[in-house]
Amino acid sequence: MISRFSVKKPYTVLVGVVLAIVLGVVSFTRMTADLLPNISLPYVIVMTTYVGASPETVETVVTKPVEASMATVSNIESINSVSSENYSMVILEFAQTADMDSISLEIRENLDQISGYWQDDLIGSPIIMKLNPDMMPVMIAAAGIEGKDVAEVSRYIKDVIMPELESLEGVASVSATGMIEENVNVIIRQEKIDAVNERIRAAIDSKLDEAGQELADGKAEFYDSMGVEPDDSEGMTERLESAQSRLEAAKKELEALRASASADLTMLEQMTSALAQLESAAAMAQGAAGQLDAMIEGLKAGYAAVEHTAAAYGMDEPARQAAIGAFKENTMAQLTAAGLPADTINAINVLDWSAQFGADASAESGVTVCGLLYAYKASLESLPVQAEELRASIAVKSLCTVYDAQATAAYMESLREQLAAYNSNLTKIEEQLTALSQGEEALVQIEEGEQQLKEAREDAYANADMKDVLTMDTVSALLTAQNFSMPAGYVTEEGVSYLVRVGDKPQTAEEMAAMPLLNLHMEGLETITLADVADVFYTDNSDEVYANINGSAGVMLSIQKQTGYSTGEVSDALLLRFEELMEENPDLQMIALMDQGIYIDLVMDTIVNNVVFGALLAVLILILFLKDLRPTLVVAFSIPISLVTAIVCMYFSGVTLNIISLSGLALGIGMLVDNSIVVIENIYRLRGEGRSMRAAAIEGAKEVAGAIMASTLTTICVFAPIVFTEGITRQLFVDMGLTIAYSLLASLLIALTVVPAMASKMMTKTKEQKEGKLFGGLVKGYEKLLRLALKGKPVVLLLVVALLVGSALAAVSNGTAFMSDMDSTQLTVSVSLGEEASLQDTAQVTDEVVRRIKELPDVQDVGAMSSASTMTMLTGGQGSGNAASIYVTTVQDKTMTNEELGALIVERTADLQAEITVDASSMDMSALGGSGITVRVEGRELDTIQKIAGEIAVLLAEVEGTAEVSDGMEESGEELRVTVDKEAAMEYGLTVAQVFSQISERLKENGAATTLAEADKDYGVYVIDEENEALTRALLQSLMLEGTDADGTCEVKLSEIAAFEMRESLTSIRRADQTRYVAVSAQIAEGYNVGQVAAAVEKKLADYTMPDGYRLVFAGENETINDAMEQVMLMLVLALVFMYLIMVAQFQSLLSPFIIMFTIPLAFTGGLLGLFFTGSEVSVIALIGFVMLSGIIVNNGIVLIDYMNQLRESGMEKKEAILTAGRTRLRPVLMTALTTILALSTMVFSRDMGAEMMRPMAIVTIGGLLYGTLLTLIVIPCVYDLLIREKKAR
Repeated sequence: MISRFSVKKPYTVLVGVVLAIVLGVVSFTRMTADLLPNISLPYVIVMTTYVGASPETVETVVTKPVEASMATVSNIESINSVSSENYSMVILEFAQTADMDSISLEIRENLDQISGYWQDDLIGSPIIMKLNPDMMPVMIAAAGIEGKDVAEVSRYIKDVIMPELESLEGVASVSATGMIEENVNVIIRQEKIDAVNERIRAAIDSKLDEAGQELADGKAEFYDSMGVEPDDSEGMTERLESAQSRLEAAKKELEALRASASADLTMLEQMTSALAQLESAAAMAQGAAGQLDAMIEGLKAGYAAVEHTAAAYGMDEPARQAAIGAFKENTMAQLTAAGLPADTINAINVLDWSAQFGADASAESGVTVCGLLYAYKASLESLPVQAEELRASIAVKSLCTVYDAQATAAYMESLREQLAAYNSNLTKIEEQLTALSQGEEALVQIEEGEQQLKEAREDAYANADMKDVLTMDTVSALLTAQNFSMPAGYVTEEGVSYLVRVGDKPQTAEEMAAMPLLNLHMEGLETITLADVADVFYTDNSDEVYANINGSAGVMLSIQKQTGYSTGEVSDALLLRFEELMEENPDLQMIALMDQGIYIDLVMDTIVNNVVFGALLAVLILILFLKDLRPTLVVAFSIPISLVTAIVCMYFSGVTLNIISLSGLALGIGMLVDNSIVVIENIYRLRGEGRSMRAAAIEGAKEVAGAIMASTLTTICVFAPIVFTEGITRQLFVDMGLTIAYSLLASLLIALTVVPAMASKMMTKTKEQKEGKLFGGLVKGYEKLLRLALKGKPVVLLLVVALLVGSALAAVSNGTAFMSDMDSTQLTVSVSLGEEASLQDTAQVTDEVVRRIKELPDVQDVGAMSSASTMTMLTGGQGSGNAASIYVTTVQDKTMTNEELGALIVERTADLQAEITVDASSMDMSALGGSGITVRVEGRELDTIQKIAGEIAVLLAEVEGTAEVSDGMEESGEELRVTVDKEAAMEYGLTVAQVFSQISERLKENGAATTLAEADKDYGVYVIDEENEALTRALLQSLMLEGTDADGTCEVKLSEIAAFEMRESLTSIRRADQTRYVAVSAQIAEGYNVGQVAAAVEKKLADYTMPDGYRLVFAGENETINDAMEQVMLMLVLALVFMYLIMVAQFQSLLSPFIIMFTIPLAFTGGLLGLFFTGSEVSVIALIGFVMLSGIIVNNGIVLIDYMNQLRESGMEKKEAILTAGRTRLRPVLMTALTTILALSTMVFSRDMGAEMMRPMAIVTIGGLLYGTLLTLIVIPCVYDLLIREKKAR
């Protein structure tokens, strides 16, 4: 037995105690202090930019594909998204057990797959961000310098303060809000470009005038040669045209005469040639005609002979034809030899001689052999006649009365001479025409030269127009290229390397203005500088920022810490550096407007006070009951030993010092002594009965070892089921469960080792235990009451059940909450003006609010700035122009709570024309549950969703207890919708995309083109086009776009090709699990509870009929509360099961643990009554109190039932055993209960800031212990008597 070993080896126990103290001190000094436990947020944000895209386009093109790809990622639980102009944000929630590193890799792989399908180059690469609590600022500070303006303060903060703070260990980043940013603006001025253009035109004119003079001289010379005045271009043209007309007429006349003579000569030549041929043929024909007659007669005779032979010999037809064929062949040979014309021979050859020979005279004119021969003979006889006719024709043509060969020849020679003359004259005319043509060409060339010179001048003017050359982009690029200084490499001489740096940078705006931009290499034209085309000057954004520190100008600093560093340590280091900086510069003022470290200090101080006072009260109870200092010191010594042992376990298990873990220690203070009390009381009792010091120590610990082990395990096991819970509940309360478990296990170990060892040495003498009158009377009264209760058991049980039901109803009537508000030295005031309000209007009102707040009591410092979102605060950007946030810090010993101070602020500023709200608990743990009521309207069509949201908002406003109802349309705004007429635009060669591109180019924001590095400061250089400097909606409609028409490039006014319409539209589209929604929200009015109002809202909306495909989803604080309560209820049910099983193992019985479990509803009744009478809400913290209470209250039942069983085992009768156990265990039961109650009472009655959060848990525990302990002593014996049967006598 461990207690026996401890008594026999006390020095071993002493070594263990010293070792625990040393390790505890070392562990405590090395533990990090934070406001909250290390919360791992299983959230990932996927950000994707899509420049120029509307929310609808972003949703379709980017958000939906990203959501679809993310739906397959491991351990995904929910997907939410926001599609806004120019970007998409998808928020992914994963299971608490998910490995976020591997999840990130999986997300990147899925995104790589879909990004390849995006065709638009404007879609950026998705950015993955894992949410981290350290992204929130650990401190918001304000800085100002007396006697300095905002610009000087900004410069000092940027150059001195921010580097100093960022150099601190644990500080991740420092961003500033309200700081003046000084830049150099380069405004491109059209009048300056026009002046440059005039200089360029003058240079062009100088060069082209020389070519023009040369052309004029050539023209004068040509005119003079034509006998025309140099300026008489019309006379020159008329003269050339008249000469050409005359020559053309003469040419036509000569050509006609030449054609007639040529035709006559050609005809006479042909006729004389034909006459010679006829005369020759006629001479030959006179002899041929006689020969032809003889040949015809011979042919006739020959043909007759053939026919006669055929008839005489009786030849058949084939033989006859053969004979005729032979005769034909022979005849054809004779005809050919006789010289007959070939056409006559061919005509005879094709005839059928057997049928077409024609031997008789009548056949002369027919188509027969003989007829063709007679026709040939007739043609020969007509030749002399034809010759005579031809001679007569020649005589006529030769202008003779009769034919004369010589006269004809002479006439033909004269025709030839005429043709020669005609050709000569035509040649001369052609030469003259050519000369005229050359003159015309020369005239044309002169005119073309003049035109070309004119066009060259115009083209040179157009090309020299710097408006299209020195554009905003070009000037930016030139500035970047000229403002250049970079190392190019090294040169080595004699072993020494010299760095070669190329370029230099201007040091002032004046030097930048003199920077050369272009050299056109034109004579007489100097290099164009930046000052020639633009105004260069310093500027700042003082009209765009606002910050007020205690009524003076200043800058707000948002400071983030690095992951893994203690919030408290970082906060302390920052405050220390603030003091050092203010000592170095007495004019510098730095104040912390929001500091998480303050909350940590508040909570730490409160909890340490509770621990100290709780321990003192517990010791006081021991003295009152034991009336002996020695056993009291033994028990008191167990408290610090148990604490340092628990701290060692916390350190090695990674539990930090935070509000949850230290609250666990504070709650455990009262329970730490329970085990020691039971052990020391039993030892004290045995020692009083006369046992020896060693025997009493060993036996006293041994008797109760089983009971205290079971009671300790039951208390610890109530937090074991937390591993089965999810979400924020698990992450928040694991530290509490571990802390309580460590402290109770340490107390159990101390009770079984240190307490017996110390008792064996210190309790050498014991006072005679004489019950005092008060306690004796209490015992007697209790015994009488118990006897009475045993007689009326049904009445007792019915009364207990009725009280349980009544207390539950009463507690719920107070409402529900996530966590109670916690008072602090900080609160936030929001100032909101109308949408049309300017930053100057907002600043004026806010300055007045700051002045009035400074006049209030308890207010220490006030800092204000234009409102900024969380993302703006992280990046140091500027906030909204019509809203401001005011941070108020109070003195430590303030006389009013934050709620009271907030109400006073609202009252004092009620007359101002602004909406002013106060958040008194913006940084406490109640903020984790959200705020107010949110109803999501989910569906498909945005118009329908917005219509439903408006109707739901009206219904919410009718519910009592709601305030600041929003229909979700705050995220909407007016837009100027430009609808392009496609047909009208196409007339100018413009598509909708091209119109968008030109408008977008004019509206795009300017980025810094380069940097001007002066001796003490760097300035961003911004290039701005004068036309874009103040572009309004009206000017936008008159915007000139570049297009093309039939004549080439042209300009067209935007209003001519597009229509304009002002419309209200959502600036972002929200989706939950791939479904669109609009969130309708409402805040809870002062004096109302979120749970009760949420129930009324649900009842109000129950009758609202939703269209098909649309639904309402309740979210907000109430849903967070319900989810957390479900988790805690699951934890409670499992805890009850675990406790019962442990007690079954302890008692080796199913019935005894069942009886003990009746103590739990008794405790719950007390806890519920405590909440009701103190006006506390049923919060998650209160439910954790019920869970813990169930583990504590059963300890009394265990001790009582265990002793009853021991007495009955020894042979005592049941009822007597019940009464005896009640009398004997009354003192330890009351002692353990009172020590816990008094230890926790410091939380209930403490007025310290930071005590509010754990107060509901303490109220539940105290109420449960008071009511439960008292009724346990009555009800449990009744249940025991009712269920346990009397043992039969053996």
